Amino acid sequence: MKKNLFAVVLVFALLIGLRAQGPPSQQQMKPEDVQKALCLVDKAQPAPEKFKPGLEAITAKDSLAMLSYVSSDLMEGRDTGSRGYAQAAEYAASLLKMWGVKPAGDMPGMEMSFRMGGTRGQAPPPPRERTYFQEFTMKETSDAQTSITIEVAKSGALKTRTFQGGIDFPAGMGGMGGASEGTLSAPVVFAGYGISEPSVGFDELKGLNLKGKIVLVLSDAPGRDDPKSPFQAKKELKDKYFPAMPQGDMMAMMMRGGPQRFNKLAEIQKLGPAAIIQVSSAGTDAAVFNALSVVRKPNDERPIIEQSRRRLSIPGAAAGGLDMGRFGPQATTITREMANFLLEGLGQTVDELKAKIDASMKPASAELPGARMTVATTAKVGLVRCKNVLGVIEGSDPALKDEVFVVGAHYDHLGAWDGYVYNGADDNGSGSVGVLNIAKAMAASPVKPKRTVVFALWTGEEKGLLGSRYYAQNPPYPIAKTVGYLNYDMISRPYDAETLARTLRAYDVPGAEEIVKKVRAPWFVSASLTEGTPFADIAREMNQYVGLDLAFRFSALGQGGGGSDHSSFAAVKVPYIYYMAGMPPEYHQTGDSVDKVSGEIIAKISQHGFLTVYAFADR
Repeated sequence: MKKNLFAVVLVFALLIGLRAQGPPSQQQMKPEDVQKALCLVDKAQPAPEKFKPGLEAITAKDSLAMLSYVSSDLMEGRDTGSRGYAQAAEYAASLLKMWGVKPAGDMPGMEMSFRMGGTRGQAPPPPRERTYFQEFTMKETSDAQTSITIEVAKSGALKTRTFQGGIDFPAGMGGMGGASEGTLSAPVVFAGYGISEPSVGFDELKGLNLKGKIVLVLSDAPGRDDPKSPFQAKKELKDKYFPAMPQGDMMAMMMRGGPQRFNKLAEIQKLGPAAIIQVSSAGTDAAVFNALSVVRKPNDERPIIEQSRRRLSIPGAAAGGLDMGRFGPQATTITREMANFLLEGLGQTVDELKAKIDASMKPASAELPGARMTVATTAKVGLVRCKNVLGVIEGSDPALKDEVFVVGAHYDHLGAWDGYVYNGADDNGSGSVGVLNIAKAMAASPVKPKRTVVFALWTGEEKGLLGSRYYAQNPPYPIAKTVGYLNYDMISRPYDAETLARTLRAYDVPGAEEIVKKVRAPWFVSASLTEGTPFADIAREMNQYVGLDLAFRFSALGQGGGGSDHSSFAAVKVPYIYYMAGMPPEYHQTGDSVDKVSGEIIAKISQHGFLTVYAFADR
């Protein structure tokens, strides 16, 4: 994602969506919950002998040396499919080869002789080895332009108006405003708030045929400011529709994942609509237009770069480009002007319908007579060749080496534009160095774990988790035999005291003050992981040899909220552990450079990851 108009639109859409659906429901924690969530070690203990060669192979000095090269201007920001990314990939492959990590990518193409007489008398070719690259082709879409045309029939007359993306509504968010070519045309249904809650006799979706239709909904839920509303009076409904905002860094919590919040759009999506459009229940058109026309002041840390949005997708995949599905289904936000034009056939405005629903607590859902919406998108398209970097260390147990543990991090970043290089030192040169650190440590260990370990540097994460999704769909090693996944994303920037204090408010529980007081900002790291697997116990045990202050965030098998590559493995039911340090203000900016990182935190997180992977793969 780039910090241009699209980024402004994205933040606007997310804020609308977060207000409408709410963050994860936060029940009051108990002291034992805090004890389960935090793993603090005052002083690291000596590790068992079998781990020492690997641990000693990971150093802060080497971490910084690798990161300095990976995030240098020479790599041109490692944009997917770019020359800089290809050069960075060759560098990683050369390190893996030097350490003795075998290639795990594609088989090279068969070379054939076209000489007369064929190969008779020649020595047979040597056995073919895999390469270090898993190459694949993606579809590139750019210069997308979207318009929405609304037709309404009233009193026998047909009225038509056309609205332009980026002017009348946010464009480039995926779905209706996305960059996929083509035209979508469908009748429109008004579904009120789009809520089905039979427990209080309120079901706005009952009896509606939404299949193939465009659904217009209000954001939020009825009764936000009415304590007598059943959506406020019943605690379970208040927690569901109006949960308390999460404490700590908002973007960091969205990125890290954790429990999945209720999303009413996901429930609507199950009914098969062609698209969902949304009008803010409490907003104004002025707020929409102000967000679309915001003026930012440029500087070298946050340059304003005018560029066409570039979108990549895996041909034939169900979803592509910037996969907003990681935040759940999205609705394109339209203005009241557009909504009221759609509603002309009903003879009521959106605010009149909202007031009617709020006052009566009865649905006002209806098909909009004579209303039709057409979304037309044009774009340039082409093909781009991309690659993941893959290495492997074979397991030592003949009976278990067919099982695989994958260690991964995204290698791509945002590229170079108008003379500015988005170096991506923290995001995610640091995580990539973490993977290389574990590969080096595993190679240095005289005794290998029982199961095979694959090391992966993914392309296309910034474009929608594309490299890891491609691997999960086209695995060199069977997913059914993949026992676990470790993900690194942004592991080089320690928390500062202020951000840590905000984050620790979530653990502000009577009886837990003493454990919370011990948390140290320089070593505080979140570890999202799959519940009900060995990850939590192993991570706790291994932490005694490293000394991080870990905050565990648990998800059920198959769930992987947050915008990183663990989601691709969660989607195919592979359990994961996902490490992340602080969320710096330079995120996705030119200021994300190697001079701001901590080699010590990279090394410690890498050591903890090495021990966790080794122990998990050696069970």
